[in-house]
Amino acid sequence: MRLLAIDTSSRIGSIALLDGDDVAERFIATPREQADLVLPLIDDVLASRDVRLEDLDAFVLGRGPGSFTGIRIAASVLQGLAFAAERPVVSVSSLEALAQRAWRELGIEDALVCVDARMQEVYLARYVVRAGRATLVGEERLVSPSDVAAPHDPPPSAGGWSAVGDGFGTYRDALAPVLACASSVVPDLVPSARDLLVGGSAELAAGRTLAPEAALPVYLRDENAWRK
Repeated sequence: MRLLAIDTSSRIGSIALLDGDDVAERFIATPREQADLVLPLIDDVLASRDVRLEDLDAFVLGRGPGSFTGIRIAASVLQGLAFAAERPVVSVSSLEALAQRAWRELGIEDALVCVDARMQEVYLARYVVRAGRATLVGEERLVSPSDVAAPHDPPPSAGGWSAVGDGFGTYRDALAPVLACASSVVPDLVPSARDLLVGGSAELAAGRTLAPEAALPVYLRDENAWRK
């Protein structure tokens, strides 16, 4: 299977190419560089494995929620590439990618993901790893830090649940009661395109694909609020 994934939902953007069992990845260090570097880095990562766009089975969009500008960049770029290559798109939550990375790098099986959404709000979701994929429990929400609560359901392992995402750093004081219940706190982790590939592969195998024009960002917040 060959997939190209993009996530620009956070301060560090990334592009990942899955080529069989091999993954090649490129990073964009700052948000301001994402629009300028995403296409050159896509060319670079494809060239590193001698893969053309037409060789791909699908594109994987890190759909957000996250940076309003960033997820629009990822969506517009992938729409254009998928249309040109006549390939489908699969859409995966950037919060899922963050939970997936926490499991891949730190072995966290139960993650309460909390990402700073600005405007005194956070994106919040709980993900539990099942059969190697971070799986959403409940729904993704946009809430005030004061509305964040510790999970009450038993964790899937004796390790307990972990607090993952920069929302726990930005609003540490407000979230102190929640953090006191966590088995670990990981405030510096961000989503990566590599960690979209697990969900992307599963969605493609299940036939849950999108036409390029239907691959849209998920904001959770109304677009007009950002303009204000």
